[in-house]
Amino acid sequence: MSDDWKEQLQKYYKGNLPEEEAEEVEKDLEKLSAYQEVISEELEAETESSNEDLPPEKIKRILDDGIRNARFSLAAYVIMILLLIYPILTVTSYIYYGWHQKAEDLIQVPIQTIYITEPNVSLEEMDIERTFGLFTFEVTMDLYKRVGKSDIKQGDWEVIYQYDDAEFPKRNYISENPPQDIPYFDTKKLYHPEARITNRDMDAWDTLDRLPEGTVAEVYVSLNDLIQPGNAKEIIEGLDVEWRWYAIDTGLEASGKSLEGGYLAPIGYPAQPDPDAWSPYNNREPNEEQFMESLVFLKDYEEQATNIAHAKWLDLEHRIDYIKNNGLNTYGGVITGPAKEILKLKDNESIRTISIGEVRLWNW
Repeated sequence: MSDDWKEQLQKYYKGNLPEEEAEEVEKDLEKLSAYQEVISEELEAETESSNEDLPPEKIKRILDDGIRNARFSLAAYVIMILLLIYPILTVTSYIYYGWHQKAEDLIQVPIQTIYITEPNVSLEEMDIERTFGLFTFEVTMDLYKRVGKSDIKQGDWEVIYQYDDAEFPKRNYISENPPQDIPYFDTKKLYHPEARITNRDMDAWDTLDRLPEGTVAEVYVSLNDLIQPGNAKEIIEGLDVEWRWYAIDTGLEASGKSLEGGYLAPIGYPAQPDPDAWSPYNNREPNEEQFMESLVFLKDYEEQATNIAHAKWLDLEHRIDYIKNNGLNTYGGVITGPAKEILKLKDNESIRTISIGEVRLWNW
């Protein structure tokens, strides 16, 4: 549309055109109206024709394609959001476990729990693995027992934390005599002098006598009296054997029951210092001092330690107070050495009863 015609049309609407020119404009407008009517009719006819020509199958396919594309778009948006959220949660999880060395403390809980609640069991630093997830933390450890002069692999524990809460460990044992998941009186191997013996091995000394000359053994020894750990060496004086672990009197062992009345497993500490600097019983301090440090540390994580240990009650506050007031005294523990050397303790008046643990061929 030219500018001249627009100007003429404006004059027409304002009534400023001569009659002859106004008639020409009206004829042009009639032509435009007829043209617009024809265009509208043709478009309407084409639309109706296209709708009538589409079969139901094609319409369904078009709708299905639309739904599928919508679902794909939604899934893509969800994946994109998850890809953005996952790194944020991962970083937050690392910050959570790294804050105030939380992860290091949680690693120490199963380590120190094993040393004080598992007689004659030790760990190797290279066999301790840790894995972080989204607010989860997993510690896997291989457990060893000293039998003779060799550390025999007993199995492995897998401890999983959800935030700070420790789940019951997954324990995989490869030894012939693994401990019970939940110990009870009839599985007891160490007895306080005032405790009633419920699981005496009447043939233990005879078994040692029948073992071949070239064997070494792990033996649980219960004493007739409480003694200081430092004096325990006098019991094996002159014999080619060694103490591996001391069971400590904490005021509850005579009854063998926790403050709540449940079965109370023994606690104690290694008799020999560990040459590895990472160990909680290294050469830095005497083992009895490090034992007390372990108890104080675990008291702040007693719920986790109780979930991890075979023992279902630890009563650490009571035990710590008792030891502080009465000193460290042992009622037995674990020794190892040649079977025939241990047999020489049969007539020792200090010994109340024994229980045989692992036995191996000569490695002394």
